[in-house]
Amino acid sequence: MSRRNSLVNHIEFAGLRLALGFFRLWGLDRASALGGRLTRFVGPKLGITRRARKNLHAAMPELGTDEIERIVADMWENLGRTMAEYAYLEDFVSSESGRIRFENADQAVQLAQRGSMLLVSGHFANWELMPIAMRLRDIHGGDIYRHANNPLVNQWMIELRERATASVQIPKGGEGARILMRLLKQGKCIAMLADQKMNDGVEARFFGMQAMTPAAPAGLAVRYGLPIVLAAIEREDGAHFTLRCSEPIMADPSADRVGEIMRLTQLLNDHLEAQIRSRPHEWLWLHNRWPEREIAQRN
Repeated sequence: MSRRNSLVNHIEFAGLRLALGFFRLWGLDRASALGGRLTRFVGPKLGITRRARKNLHAAMPELGTDEIERIVADMWENLGRTMAEYAYLEDFVSSESGRIRFENADQAVQLAQRGSMLLVSGHFANWELMPIAMRLRDIHGGDIYRHANNPLVNQWMIELRERATASVQIPKGGEGARILMRLLKQGKCIAMLADQKMNDGVEARFFGMQAMTPAAPAGLAVRYGLPIVLAAIEREDGAHFTLRCSEPIMADPSADRVGEIMRLTQLLNDHLEAQIRSRPHEWLWLHNRWPEREIAQRN
């Protein structure tokens, strides 16, 4: 790493800690609201928001310009709230806080008590709360994460998540694969987000467009006979949330392996799409989710 990059990383990390220290002064509810107001004002004016608008127009062409702008503003507010809530992530761990309620989670808890399962979600509302919700229901295991570009931020995030979730942090890549296999042998559960572009994944339809999609959830389900539970965190009122779980999805052991991976991957995309359509403002439309050729055909 060059000296310049090292300096930039330290400045970024110092800025992050300063911002979270500032939010810590306000208390969770006021900090969340303040973070939301700040990003709702600034976010729509940023250049990166052009991608969100293009994605929304391509994915949901039935929406008018005013509706797209409302979703964009609401998305930025949710993102700002989520950023501010990092300062209080460990506060969500207490079941007495009453900030996370559960819907249709009992079956997932029962599955986890019997052995390994996959809990699959997307970047909904405050996505960092899904493994905390698992901890509140005594579901133990690991969380797959993507390495942050800044190594200082990455290490801080790992340590924060370990404290808040009590889950093993599983990096993507070879090292993570070894950790994942160890946890599966121990009968633990694996949580992952499967809504981002994955260049080494498989092509599947997402909002009617071809998109490179993570194949890991379906691949693990097919190879090891693991049940998949789709989970979605929804923001209900400020810094209060609901975790909704789907019925378990099982691979067909008699089916062709490749065909079954494709079927399950498409099924997961369909579930994620349905959740996004129901609450589009709570998804991160800033992702570079679709190929430019697909976006261009819709815009």
